[in-house]
Amino acid sequence: MKQNVSFKAFTSKTNSSSQKLFSNILIRWQVLSHAEKVVYLGIILIPLWWVISWGMMLFFWVIGIAIYELYNYKIIRLSKPSLEVIAILLFSFYRIVSLAVNSEDITLRLLLDVLLNFGSAGLLLWYIQSQKIRVRLEVVTSAFFIVICLMLVWWAFFHFVLSEPYYTPSKTLYALFMDKGVYHPNQLGSVGNFLVPYYPADKGFAGLARHTFFFPHPTVSSFVIGFAGLTFLDIKNRYFSLVLASICALLILIAQTRNAWLALSTVLIIRWLFVSGKERGITFLIMLFAITIFTTFSIPQVTDYVTETYTHSIEATNNLRKESTEGRQLIYERTWEQFLEEPLVGHGVNGAAVVPGYEFAKIGTESFILGSLFYKSGLLGTGVFIIFFISFLAQLYKTRHDRPICCFMMLLYLTLASSVTEFLGPELFIPLLCTMLQITNTNQLKIKSTNII
Repeated sequence: MKQNVSFKAFTSKTNSSSQKLFSNILIRWQVLSHAEKVVYLGIILIPLWWVISWGMMLFFWVIGIAIYELYNYKIIRLSKPSLEVIAILLFSFYRIVSLAVNSEDITLRLLLDVLLNFGSAGLLLWYIQSQKIRVRLEVVTSAFFIVICLMLVWWAFFHFVLSEPYYTPSKTLYALFMDKGVYHPNQLGSVGNFLVPYYPADKGFAGLARHTFFFPHPTVSSFVIGFAGLTFLDIKNRYFSLVLASICALLILIAQTRNAWLALSTVLIIRWLFVSGKERGITFLIMLFAITIFTTFSIPQVTDYVTETYTHSIEATNNLRKESTEGRQLIYERTWEQFLEEPLVGHGVNGAAVVPGYEFAKIGTESFILGSLFYKSGLLGTGVFIIFFISFLAQLYKTRHDRPICCFMMLLYLTLASSVTEFLGPELFIPLLCTMLQITNTNQLKIKSTNII
């Protein structure tokens, strides 16, 4: 698998494909396929999605594609759905039924939440596979470069110019039309319905406020920024690659998301081992592993240092927001206990609050695996999702020869974080983008594709 791509905006040595794709530091719009134009605009317009409502993003894409297909072809061109498409749509339907059966206060918006996220993601995956849509990685890195620079300027303006003052969040356009009430930081309904660039009352290290960077929550921001950083690491020019990746690391640090730090650190180590093993051979990895194990466990001073450093790192991470750490532990314990009471079909909705007055600390929250799958979906729903996940990974593995390494590293990142994170629309868009990414100079690249996405 090739992991390096050229990005003419940051390198002096480019291949002929990149020379056609870029004019100086600007991307040449006329040479992009329809799919690349849509994806490029979808990324650089991230602030606009934030203003409209991230919860509606995937649904708007589905509606846009349907209109495009019906207008140009009178039908929506779809092939026979794959196993992963069937599984994710079935999982979405199962979650809707489970919500309707278990919710005491059934609303149309509550039932549509799953359809707007997993249901829309399944339909988009179906269309992507049907049209065999591929997007060059240079297009994605160019778009992310613009967004990351905008995020950096955005933070510098609020931090250094305005000094991060208190403010009253405005509603998103969706919440404005739907009259979503008044903002309250401890209510689940406020997430995604109000424009919260940062939390002025939530100060972390060095007195920095937590920033969201155009997303509904700092955790979501960390996933998207982490994905951008992983794509930057695939740039051929090592200098600019490391500079851009370091900027992404700084932004994740400002978002102050502990699970992102730990999961992404693990992913970066695995990526380094993978690249080193490919470049230097498996013998290098075996020797490195043997030397590390021997040094760690054979020299008492090194063993004590590693143990002490690890312990202090965990304690420092937990103490960053001690109340959140203790609350999460209580959530996981109660969620597991409730799951064992109804393991087959699940509970459908979140349970009671474990911290009075704090809606985020409810049974079934703070974990996609434990909460959304086991607790809410039960073993039946979890089994359906596992079928989707395995089939999805198998399909990506079959086409690994022309995919950048960032696709697989990002999926690993999401998987590691899923034990302590719930997923929303932006996170679901990332795997869809991974299915489309392609490195250049391959036989499968179709520059003249006319698909809209």
